[in-house]
Amino acid sequence: MEAPTRATVLIVDDTADNLSLISRFLKERYTVKAANSGEAALRIAFSDAPPDLILLDVMMPVMDGYEVCRRLKGDPRTRDIPIIFLTARTSTDDEKFGLDLGAADYISKPISPPIVLARVQNHLSLKATADSLRTTLEQVRAAHSRLEETQQHLIQTEKMAALGLLVSGVAHEINTPVGVALTAVSHLTGLIDSLSGQFHAGAIRKSDLARFLENAREGCSLLTTNIVRTANLIQSFKQVVVDRSGSERRQFDLKDYLGDALLGLDCLLREAGHNLSVRCPTGITLDSHPGPLSEVLSILVRNTADHAFDPDRTGQVSVTALPIGGHGVELRVADDGKGIAPDHLPKLFDPFFTTRRGIDYPGLGLYIAFNLVTQVLQGTIEVESAPDNGATFILRIPRTTSDAAGAHAPLEASVG
Repeated sequence: MEAPTRATVLIVDDTADNLSLISRFLKERYTVKAANSGEAALRIAFSDAPPDLILLDVMMPVMDGYEVCRRLKGDPRTRDIPIIFLTARTSTDDEKFGLDLGAADYISKPISPPIVLARVQNHLSLKATADSLRTTLEQVRAAHSRLEETQQHLIQTEKMAALGLLVSGVAHEINTPVGVALTAVSHLTGLIDSLSGQFHAGAIRKSDLARFLENAREGCSLLTTNIVRTANLIQSFKQVVVDRSGSERRQFDLKDYLGDALLGLDCLLREAGHNLSVRCPTGITLDSHPGPLSEVLSILVRNTADHAFDPDRTGQVSVTALPIGGHGVELRVADDGKGIAPDHLPKLFDPFFTTRRGIDYPGLGLYIAFNLVTQVLQGTIEVESAPDNGATFILRIPRTTSDAAGAHAPLEASVG
């Protein structure tokens, strides 16, 4: 196992004895660099190997410590390096001035080696935690940025008109881990501020540091878990996009795919007060066309949301998958709504048939679903219903489709 890299501490003092004294008791734990002027300190800080922390004398000729601090904090390359002032100036105004410049701490001379060592250790620990949180936050933002880029790409693609709902569903789902991650970052930032205040007041205790480290460890674990969850959501989202943009055949696990394909529809139903449940045994693998299957399920669930329930009534919608023998699978999309009138059942899959004529309901949704099931998925679709007793759409498709099915491009999905 590779040994951890030692932190680097830069000591800046124009007095050789001070440089020697401080270097002596720090070099056992850290890599120590020394500079005897402000100009030399800046050259080291702006190099390709900047220090992790700077002990900076205030009273130096040509360029004093305050000016060095001002330049370091004004440069994005070095503004996050913690600076601890070492000075014989002990007035409150001097200390406040240094802290206002961005210094992390203020140690009065003559210095006490144990105090300096403790302050260095604590501020390096804080910096390591802050760096970890900053990296994690950048990963969260990058993941969110990738999602937004994917959303924009989908919106601009003609064939993906039906994916607007999926986009909103993914955004809804991803808000949870992103929100948890940002809350954890905010909480840990508060802990850092609190511990920093204790340092400045000289009231830090070992138990305080131990409690902080434990909280920081838990916070980083929480952040990692939710970043992984976000990445998985984005990966699932990207796969559904690829599938819906064509009719390519591939192998996929039905249970996993149903969760991804129905993501946006679950959000749609919840907004209307309905519940969606999905039940599918593990181990059902299809060698088929996931894009058209996703389009069919989207049409059926959206059709249920639009037509199955009277206004102001909530209901239950379920998607259930069961194996048929060793070569097929049955998918049922059922609701407990008002049902379908008997005289409508024979015409349900006819083109342009709808009970709600208008621009938003051209009557093509179920017709498209019928063609996708019979032509591309090489299966059958039927409906069972009775007034006031809900409706159930039943799809039966083979686990493996023939190559000929790929010649049929999926029709554009719209709600009937």
